[in-house]
This record gives sequence, C-alpha cells and structure tokens, in this order.
Amino acid sequence: MIPKETIDLIFESCVIEQVVGSYLPDLKKKGTNYWACCPFHNEKTPSFSVSPTKGIYKCFGCGKGGNSVNFVMELGGFTYPEALRELAKKYNIEIEEKELTPDQIDRANKRDGIYLISSYANKFFQKELLDSLEGKLVGLSYFNQRGFSKEIIKKFQLGYSPKQKDALTKQAIKDSYQKEFLEESGLSFFNEKGSADRFRERVIFPIHNYSGKVLGFGGRALNPKNKAKYLNSPENLIYHKSKVLYGLYFSKSEIAKQNNCYIVEGYTDVVSMHQSGIENVVSASGTALSSEQVNLIGRLTKNITLLFDGDDAGLRASFKSIDLILKEGMNVKIVMFPKGEDPDSYSKKLSQKEYLKFLSEKGKDFIQYKTELLNKTSKNEPSVRVKHIKDIARSISMIPDRLLRSEYCKLSSSLLDLSEEDLLKEVSVFLQGKQSNPRIRNSSPENHSSAQINNSEIKSTLLDSCEREILRLLINYGDRILEFEEGKIKVSEFIFDELNHDKINFSNEFYRSVLGEYKSLTSDSEVININHFLQHNNDEIQQLAISFVSKKHEISSRWEDLHQIFTGDETKNLEITIEKAVLSLKQAYIKSEISKINLQMKEDEDPSIQIISKLNKLNKALVVINKLLGRNFN
Repeated sequence: MIPKETIDLIFESCVIEQVVGSYLPDLKKKGTNYWACCPFHNEKTPSFSVSPTKGIYKCFGCGKGGNSVNFVMELGGFTYPEALRELAKKYNIEIEEKELTPDQIDRANKRDGIYLISSYANKFFQKELLDSLEGKLVGLSYFNQRGFSKEIIKKFQLGYSPKQKDALTKQAIKDSYQKEFLEESGLSFFNEKGSADRFRERVIFPIHNYSGKVLGFGGRALNPKNKAKYLNSPENLIYHKSKVLYGLYFSKSEIAKQNNCYIVEGYTDVVSMHQSGIENVVSASGTALSSEQVNLIGRLTKNITLLFDGDDAGLRASFKSIDLILKEGMNVKIVMFPKGEDPDSYSKKLSQKEYLKFLSEKGKDFIQYKTELLNKTSKNEPSVRVKHIKDIARSISMIPDRLLRSEYCKLSSSLLDLSEEDLLKEVSVFLQGKQSNPRIRNSSPENHSSAQINNSEIKSTLLDSCEREILRLLINYGDRILEFEEGKIKVSEFIFDELNHDKINFSNEFYRSVLGEYKSLTSDSEVININHFLQHNNDEIQQLAISFVSKKHEISSRWEDLHQIFTGDETKNLEITIEKAVLSLKQAYIKSEISKINLQMKEDEDPSIQIISKLNKLNKALVVINKLLGRNFN
C-alpha cells in the first residue's frame, strides 16, 4: 500500500502539462491554459483544456475532467496504484509501501501469482510448440497450414498445449509454482482423482493487456472430438474478457498512425491480417463487443471499421456492434466479405495492396450499409420495410451529437425515399426512451409536445441549481473573509449561519453529502485545501469540484492594464456574490415548500389551520426575499 505522504508528494510533483503532453503531442499553450483536441471523444476544434495553476484537465465538449493520475489511468490503461507508480518513476520519487491488511495482502498475492503463472504458462506453450516433437507435428503443422510464418508465430507468442492431460500442471508444480494460482488462473483443474490442464491438445493464443502482460489464453481444439472448438481462460482477478481486446498490444501504434481500427471476429483473423501487412486490427476474443472495449480503441482513434463474415451470424453481430459504437460517440464503417470468406481466408487470396484496396472500397457507412440491406430484403413488403426503417432510426438515435444525428437523418431520408420530418420523429421516439443516458438527453432536440415538464420539476431543478451554487462558492472561496458593516466573517461561517438560522437542509442527497463532508472538514481544520476535493477518491465528488474550478475562457489580467477594459470578477464583490447566492437559495427553498403545500391542499378537501398558517408565513417570507433580491442586486 502506498503511504498517503508519498501519494501527496506525487500529486505535488506532477506538472500536469508535462504529463498530458507526453500523451498528446498537439497540446499547445493559449493564454494561461494549454489546449488540444480531446483524446476521449472525436472533435476537430480543441476543447480539451489543461490548467497548470489548478493541476487539472477538463474537456468542455464531452465533460471529462481530472488530475494527472486520472489522466494516466485513462490513457495508459493503468489501475490507480499503477498510475501512481508510473508518475513516481517519471519524477524520481521512491515509494516505500506501507504494511497492508491481511485481505489486501491476500488479494495482491493472488494477482501477482496469477500474473506469474500466466507468464510461465505462456513460455511453456511456446516451448512445446517450437521444441517438442508433438508440438511441431501437430501445433506447428496447423499454423503452417494457416500460412503463418515463423516470425508472426513468435511475434504473437503462439503456442501449443500437449495431449497429455496434465503436462503443464505437472511441470509447473515441479518448478515450484503453487496449485492455488494454477487453479485461480483457470489453467488447471484439481479434484480427488488428480489434476488436468484446461487447454490440453489445443493451439494457444495468449491474450495481452494494453502494456503487454499476459492475462489469459484462447485455445483452439485440434481434435474433432472436443466439444468446444474454442476455449478461453475464465475470468479472474487479472482477466476480464469485456475489458480486453486480442491483438491491441501489437496493434495500438498502427491504429493511432492509421487513425482507424479494424475489428474482426477471431484470433486467426488478427494474426493473418498482421501477416498481410495490415496491423491496425483487433478482435473481441469471440465475445460480443463491449463499451469498455470500444473505449479502449477510443484512446487511439475515433474511427472503427467492422470486418464480418457474410453469413447471417455475421450480419447479426454487425448490427449489435454498430449501435454500441455509435453510442460511445465513435464513427463506424462496415465491410462484409463475400459468402464463404472471412478476413483470414480472404487475406490469403489477395496481395497487401489488393486487400487494402478491397477494405477501402467496400467500407460502407452504417447508414449506407443498413439501407442496402433494407432494399435487398424488404422489396415490396411494407411491414419488413418499416421494421428496417425503425432499426435505422434507432441507430441514429444512439449518436450523442445532435447535429450529427440531424445530418444522418438528411442522408438517410434521401436513401430511404422517406421524408426527413418522418425520420426525425421516429428518431425522437427512440431518444425519449433513452432519458437515462445524460449524453443523449442533453444533446437531443427540444420537443415540448412530447415531453411536458411540470412545475414541481422546474422548481426542484431551480433548488438543485441554487444548492450547487452554494457548494461552488464554498469550495472556491470558503476560507475568504467577507467584510460587512457589522464586521468580518469567513464565507463558510456566513453560509452555515444563514442556513442554520432558517433551518434549511439541502434537498439534493448528493449535494447534502458533499456539504456534510465540507462541514466536518471545517471542524477538523481551519483551512480547507481545494485539492481535497480535486483529488477526492469519490469520482463523482472529484468531477463536481473540477467543474467548479474550470473555466472555458480565462480573461487575461493584462486586459485592464493595457486596454482599460474592465471585466466582471465575482471575487471583487464577493460579499454581493455570496449574499445573492444565499438569498436565491432561500427563495428557491420557499417556492419549493409552497409548491408542496399547494399540492397537499389540493389533495385535502379541508386543510388544517396549521397548514394554512404555514402557507401564509411562507408567502410573506417570499415577499421579503423577493424585495431584498430586487433592491440589492438588480
């Protein structure tokens, strides 16, 4: 476990523009901040900002934000401790680990043990393939039949697991590796009768993580009696199949260089394409494509081309993958191979130049791809045609960018011989069903007729906004001193006194928890360090704090000196800013309470005197608050 003092030293030592700049070569200084095109979403105009003074990054396009450690975790594919160690190495900081709890020690030991046995097994399988008689006769013959060269076999570290039922297990135990790790990794089975290898009599495809460590294996059966043709390692502490892409370690530099990633179905497809000279290719390891896998590619490029067999299974897989890729804000094209062909077999029939030409010419935009299928299959059947149109509308609705959705509606309407208005309506229907997705909800077109918002929701939103503003002021200026005629007082003390006086509790549960944490910090310490929130271990709190300190446009202090142009600055009139925010919160709170009582009175035919009296008091208080806001701040 890394001590807190060392973590603090790492954070203090990090120069965020250096950390980000090592991943983003286009990072350039503009004003007080640095700017680049965001690595987390596709954009042409830079909206990704790095603030050296605050030690944070923030994208004003997709909303991603964080500090140096977050950035290294996201772009480097590291865990939190791994990112800390990576940065410690960069800034020559020595890490002395603290004593871990028994559970932490056990988990760390298991992870290390699985990594070690996976690396050992990988070497064992390679040795069996290249050095043993059985490996050469069976495994190497299979790879040779596939047309794999010796160089490509060594590059992908391909191997062979012998027919003997426990060859790996016996050798590993003989070499002092523990049964526990063999079992945890899924390489071996143990019972009262003895042990057995999971991958016996199979050719082996090791699966690497982003930085090249072996996480697990895929094995293809060579004995036709085997029930499962392909077998993968089970999920464990280091291997999660939905978060790994086969071949990414070998392909990542070429994916970034070509600004495009080909996704194929199988291991052999990846290896064959590399042998054909096309290296920007990965596979989902025989599983359905996941959002985590798409985001792994998104670190390198925003362009994906799906390569699928021309059979029905290929068609179904392509349809599912298209929507997922679009939902993650990526661009997608599809290449379907001739019937009976796949990326592996077809790569052997064409030269590299011919194959690249085929991929380029046959790559179709998802709209073109789906409309061609519609025209092929529906013909004069209206019900089938409507089903396909709805499918296209659903795919368009997955796109987070509103303008891009609009452009696809224009293109699709002409290809489908359908009015743009009808298609837009159909897309809107799907959008309304995705309100749980904030990226889509925030960018969807307004539709007042289909999405009426009642008054209580508006008031609730107003109250949330006022509570959020109070938190923003506390986190930014909590320790500043306000000077009123009555005397001086800290911002945090003034706000807490006002809230306590009127017995106001935050209605938003999340904001209430952050306010509670702020209060507990003030009781423990005289000064609140903003880094407590910017480096918070709760990601939601950290993102909130980053949004509070991030500004899209920073005004240079030289403007006033050079041009005598004076810009608004809330810190110059902080007393007014704070007082207005507190009064606005009280106003929103009273309106919310009045709304609740009015609703209650509608339900109760004979409301009590206490309810009526409370309503009168609230209305009088609202008049006073409105006057104070109008007189002092308009």
